[in-house]
Amino acid sequence: MTKLTRVRVLFAGSPHVAVPTLQALVDANSELVGVLTQPAQPVGRKRVLTATPVEDCARKNDVPVFTPRSSAEVLNAVKQCVPDVVIVVAYGRLLDQDCLDAVPQGWWNIHFSLLPRWRGAAPVPHAIRNGDSETGLTLFRIDSGLDTGDIAMTRSHRIDADDTTGTLLAKLAERAPEMALELVSKLASHEVELAPQSGEASYAPKPDPDSGAMGWSATGHKVYEQFRSVTPEPGAYGRRDDTGDRVKILAMHAEKTDQLLAPGAITDSPDGVLVGTGTYPLVVDVVQPAGKKPMEAKDWLRGLAPGVGFHA
Repeated sequence: MTKLTRVRVLFAGSPHVAVPTLQALVDANSELVGVLTQPAQPVGRKRVLTATPVEDCARKNDVPVFTPRSSAEVLNAVKQCVPDVVIVVAYGRLLDQDCLDAVPQGWWNIHFSLLPRWRGAAPVPHAIRNGDSETGLTLFRIDSGLDTGDIAMTRSHRIDADDTTGTLLAKLAERAPEMALELVSKLASHEVELAPQSGEASYAPKPDPDSGAMGWSATGHKVYEQFRSVTPEPGAYGRRDDTGDRVKILAMHAEKTDQLLAPGAITDSPDGVLVGTGTYPLVVDVVQPAGKKPMEAKDWLRGLAPGVGFHA
């Protein structure tokens, strides 16, 4: 079989976690023919139209950028670029069969879980929320199903006890480039071996914005898993039991203590602010009260009337 000495690569991705793989393809002098990413979106209170991190990276490296809003526009971009393969990391768009069929070597996704566990848009927060001790990366060929394609390679990764969705995504994102570069090398020599997915599938839809409302009546272990799973997005918060105001919880840690508090009750501690759960309390380090900037939880506590806590 004739070997492809160069593989024309189209990259598809949008958020920060996709940038390391794009940059690796640039640095490796891959024949990168273009980038697909989501269109710019309004961001912040002033709704400033902001390009994706992937678009910013592509433009800094003089890579052509396409921001299709429909399947037809995706297909048009593919026809302009004429890629041999498309590598996908967190692109954020479902692909129809016409798009899949238009690329000779296929579309390949680096998914942040060990498939078939946690198919869907948010595998990392679901892995943390469900107490998984291990996750990883799966590189598979995209087909018409939801993350159901045959697997080319996997990489396991331990979930540390204090990992949040943000820290774990960053770790996985740094491991993704090696898989992308290996795929390009194997495609060039037609050495890719595929295996069907096996085992019981589970699904990871995008978390609801209200999933950050802390349920203090659960065990301390479960409350901490919830916090870790929604940090930094959509963000953890508690509601004051006197005013109902939302208080964002930006940093928290688990620390074994013999002190007992009712769920949602608050008291001071040497390290921060203790908040009661269904078992042991947790230490809240940094908060952001409604309408204010982030602050040390100890400083916030000084301004509360005695007895104020969170709704359990």
